[in-house]
Amino acid sequence: MRAYVASAAFARIADEMVAVAVVLLVLDRTGSPALAGATVTAYTLPSIVSGPVVGAWLDRIAYRRAVLGAGGVLLAATCVGLVLTVGRVPVLPFVLAALTGLALPLTSGGYSSLIPKLVPAERLPKANAVDAATFNIGAIAGPALAGTVAAVVNPAAAVWLIAVLALAGSVGTLFLPSVPGVSQVERASLLRTVRAGLVHLVQTPPLRGATLTTVLGYGSVGILAVALPLRMQELGQDRAAAGYVWTAMEIGCLIAVATLGRFIAGPRPELTVVAATASFGALMFAWPAVDSVTWTLMLAAVAGLAEGLALPAIMAVRQRHSPAALLAQVSTTGASLKIGTYSLGAAAGGWLVPAVGPGTAITITAGAQLGAAALGVLAGVRRARTAQVR
Repeated sequence: MRAYVASAAFARIADEMVAVAVVLLVLDRTGSPALAGATVTAYTLPSIVSGPVVGAWLDRIAYRRAVLGAGGVLLAATCVGLVLTVGRVPVLPFVLAALTGLALPLTSGGYSSLIPKLVPAERLPKANAVDAATFNIGAIAGPALAGTVAAVVNPAAAVWLIAVLALAGSVGTLFLPSVPGVSQVERASLLRTVRAGLVHLVQTPPLRGATLTTVLGYGSVGILAVALPLRMQELGQDRAAAGYVWTAMEIGCLIAVATLGRFIAGPRPELTVVAATASFGALMFAWPAVDSVTWTLMLAAVAGLAEGLALPAIMAVRQRHSPAALLAQVSTTGASLKIGTYSLGAAAGGWLVPAVGPGTAITITAGAQLGAAALGVLAGVRRARTAQVR
């Protein structure tokens, strides 16, 4: 687990820097919120297609370490390309971002699918909390590093740092133990495996409802990638200060995971996913009502306390309701759907924020969290309860 934590944390810090550093780089060189949102979309949207295939492939192979390491190398190469081409060469930055986005599910679901193979079943709740903490550490350190380096040096330097951290994560994979894939006897065709995983995800009520909640909730958060830098500008700060808002939110998440993460699985972890998402949205409504960065940071941290429990809970849902031969695919599919909808949210933010203002865009994001929780209940939790009564 020590090697896992180090490798996953570096990879996730690098990934979490992208939304802040790349947006700032594009804004710095082009001044266009629409292009900034479109670049984030190009990086994240392809994972909707690649997630199920990458996950099914991971379930079948024994050299996952090499695949995870290659994902970090690809991100590092893309960062170099973005620094050299953004604002200077048309179209190519979007192509580079899209190619890297195909491997994006490796950073989230790809790593997490290793957990049940690294620890015994009785240690899964604690291991899930540790894994969730690496997401939180990445989300804390990533935006803060991106914002600080962009403000002190320049946005291009922040993108260079992403490349360095991504390579560090790749080096860490060399120290991970080898884990078995599906045996030749159990192995179906890749296409059949992909179909089986998707059918299982759709037809399992707790998994379906929890996944829908996280996908819609995280998707709307993509709006904040564009809204927060411009909100900071409204409050008289540098746009790079948006990184600190993300950091404050993730500090709240980390505190929640560290104190309660190992205890939340329980018999119905899908209920935790819904409650955490709804609470996060309700608390976010207060953000546009304050007129100082200090209060915004404090409110973001409080909202993070609510949001933080959703991640270990969705991990528990996937592990509890997925067979071992489909776990990597279910994990990467869920992660890729979240990332893909986030990209759509970022693209929408590029047009929405200039039209209605960053404060209103944040309010819309908050309402979307409540909608995501409600739809999750309708799609999964309530039906699961009815099935139990029958």
